[in-house]
Amino acid sequence: MSQFVYPPTPQHIDEKLSQPSSAFKKEVTKVLAAIIFFIAVYIVLMAAAILLALLCGYGGIMLIAALPRFFTLMIGLGLIGLGGMVIFFLLKFLFKQNKSDRSHLVEITQDEQPELFAFIRKLTKETGSPFPKKIYLSPDVNACVFYNSSFWSMFFPIRKNLQIGLGLVNAVNLSEFKAIMAHEFGHFSQRSMKLGSYVYNVNQVIYNMLYDNEGYGQTLVGWANISGYFAFFANITVKIVEGIQYILQQVYKVVNKNYMSLSRQMEFHADTVSAVVSGSNHLVTSLRRLEVADLCYNTLFNNYNTWYSQNLKPDNLYVQHTEVMKYFAKDHQLPIVHDLPEVSRKSFTKFNKSRIVVKDQWASHPSNDDREDHLNSLGINTETVHTSAWAIFRDAEALQKKITDHVYRVVTFHTPPVIMDIAAFREKFTVQLEKYKLNEAYKSFFDNRNISPVIFNVFKTSTTDNEANLDSVLTEDNLSLPYIVNGLKSDIELLENILKHDEIKTFEFDGEKKTTDDVPALIGLLKEELRQKESNLVNTDHNIIRYFLAQAEKHGQRQKLQEDYEKLFSIDKESSADQEEVIRIQNIVSPIYHGSMPVEEAYAITNQIKLKEPFLKERLTHFKNDEVTAATFTDEEKKKIDDYINASFSYFSQSTFHDKELTLFNEAVFLFQSAATDRSFNCKKELLDWQLSLAS
Repeated sequence: MSQFVYPPTPQHIDEKLSQPSSAFKKEVTKVLAAIIFFIAVYIVLMAAAILLALLCGYGGIMLIAALPRFFTLMIGLGLIGLGGMVIFFLLKFLFKQNKSDRSHLVEITQDEQPELFAFIRKLTKETGSPFPKKIYLSPDVNACVFYNSSFWSMFFPIRKNLQIGLGLVNAVNLSEFKAIMAHEFGHFSQRSMKLGSYVYNVNQVIYNMLYDNEGYGQTLVGWANISGYFAFFANITVKIVEGIQYILQQVYKVVNKNYMSLSRQMEFHADTVSAVVSGSNHLVTSLRRLEVADLCYNTLFNNYNTWYSQNLKPDNLYVQHTEVMKYFAKDHQLPIVHDLPEVSRKSFTKFNKSRIVVKDQWASHPSNDDREDHLNSLGINTETVHTSAWAIFRDAEALQKKITDHVYRVVTFHTPPVIMDIAAFREKFTVQLEKYKLNEAYKSFFDNRNISPVIFNVFKTSTTDNEANLDSVLTEDNLSLPYIVNGLKSDIELLENILKHDEIKTFEFDGEKKTTDDVPALIGLLKEELRQKESNLVNTDHNIIRYFLAQAEKHGQRQKLQEDYEKLFSIDKESSADQEEVIRIQNIVSPIYHGSMPVEEAYAITNQIKLKEPFLKERLTHFKNDEVTAATFTDEEKKKIDDYINASFSYFSQSTFHDKELTLFNEAVFLFQSAATDRSFNCKKELLDWQLSLAS
């Protein structure tokens, strides 16, 4: 503990503050009632099943005894089997074993990390919670409490484990790390977490009867195949089971809706515990930065997934994760304070222009905005220890490399991989960023959208240089238009879904409470606003092109500018059609990965895939032969394209899908989609860069 300063603990805090609130206790009562409701429903269903089995058994035996014939024997046995199969359906969850996969976790001991264990031991004393049974490290941006939940965990005390994600450690200072850990230990101290075990097991029972029925279905089919008599009773069994499942679906909604509400209160309570022992301000700052850290962590992994075909592997994920966060901060104009991006609620407000707030009744966590409001209302702040959270990890760099290797333990490289150190990563990542980045002079106005073809009308008119420079067009109001348009489209879609489904009764619009009765009028209002904003967006595009057209005329390049825009709009049109085709292909293929299906359906899907092959192969051939597009493919990707184009696949035979064929097909679709997207973007980038040169 002598190697770093332990973050300060607030003094003179009212002990009652960390006690469960009345809202918390109310939710506990509701969850208990929901669990009792499930037990009562299950008892009724089981009693009805037993009564049905007794009646069927009695009826079957009496029928066989009264009229001993072959057909009465079969009917009698069918009746007995019906009753038995219904009871078995309600009891089969007892024979299901659930195993949790911890292969992605690495357990650490006190001997390995004495400073971390000392830190956690001191914090558990402050929070009044038990020390974790075990401490695990994971590679991601995460921290959580977990335990082995089983039937017996509902009745006996279970010690909880702590999971710490090194991606999280990489993104916080010591004060924030203390606040996050205190939040987790707030969960340790919650007796209501016991309810989680009950709800978990209730869900396992319901899930087993609703969805885990492959074995049961095979048993029914086997029984039905013995005789047409049994098939009749098997069909009746299916109808009875469907009725039971309908009842259980309604029970599932009741149990989980109440538990999700309790979970949100548990999060607020754990936040309060954190504030009491570490200060409100540190959890607030960490909540915001961890959103960015998680996004950057996924960006890092997505890049390495792409670079896998180039045989590249990182030497240290976390040094490179830091680099990605710095690039992100620069790109979004976030200040770097003590080597970490400073993120606030206002950092990304320009991207989110939605005006509708729906309280998600199925969310297990409150929104970060709600959590921040709650924490700020406590008004408990302490000074910040800006030391990196890595300070309490012994041999941090060695640990980072160990977890990096653990992540890649399941990755198979065809040849020994090239290890990317920070210098190599920085160079390659920068090239990757620049490839998909438009000139900063446009201030992100053309990012992630196509230029409207309507602006081509500008070329039909004579022009004058009526704009002094590009900045006079790209005002703050105009720069916000793409985000406003996206926000309006999103809100209209949400309102239309509220009309279609009957689950959401109330919501907030522009801070005012609304009901479903207000939805039609709001849709009309937003559609009119959308029409106006889209018109403003097109006008802004017009003014930008008008400015560059004037510059082109000065250099005698009007015709080239016009031809370049004609080419862009043509490629955009092709790209849109290609993307629509990709969606259709994905919709065809997706059922293959959603569980077993009848043989007839499997053959129907593969036939649809084959119908798409001529188009896909023709477009891939076109992209591979196009000089510009072909340059975006690696040698391995070109080989995959050739392998697919020259192959003749069946995809399915003898009741089995051919995984290798489907894998190559999916890779071909991905390469096709990427090429179509890159072709459109590169054309736009080249044009925007060139027209800028006219104004220099």
